[in-house]
Amino acid sequence: MAQREIDFLEFDELKQQFALLDEKLEKQRIISEEIVGEAINEKLSHIEKWYRNRFCISLVSAPVVGIVFIVMYFGRGVGYWGFGLFILAVGILEYLFNRRCYRALDIKRLPSMSMTEAQERILNHKRLRSFTGKVLALPYIALVAWTILVASGFSWSTQIIAITSFAMGLSAILGYSQQKANKRRLDAILQNIRSLRGE
Repeated sequence: MAQREIDFLEFDELKQQFALLDEKLEKQRIISEEIVGEAINEKLSHIEKWYRNRFCISLVSAPVVGIVFIVMYFGRGVGYWGFGLFILAVGILEYLFNRRCYRALDIKRLPSMSMTEAQERILNHKRLRSFTGKVLALPYIALVAWTILVASGFSWSTQIIAITSFAMGLSAILGYSQQKANKRRLDAILQNIRSLRGE
């Protein structure tokens, strides 16, 4: 009888220790999920910010610059006011393509999606970004060339051409590196979602 009571006490103590261990593991799991969730949200906030900046350029900066060129340089010929119209057209085109990519990604819902759906969204977004880059490449090249011509007053001023080309090249490199960073963030998000879901 005494041995049975000791066994029961040991069993009860062991049961309490398991409950304590289970509670600690559950807390650890919750903390891990919170850390992974914060990492996902941080990466998504960078991508969200990038899209907001692009939308601002397309919907605010491009129209302002375009209208200024049309109004101020209308009397100087199509080389100048046409440049303003072209900036407006490129801004609208970029906005439409970026909006399509943004909607495809569905940033707000992405963290709560299943691994399969999140992966499909991200892969679709990557395809659309690649397609967007190809479609906008020609208008961007034309915009760079036209900007150099306008900046140099449609003359072969080597110094102005060099400065303008350098500034626009630097801008293009920066834009490309930001897009590469966004791709890396999306890959990391997929990995985080996988670990969060245990898939």
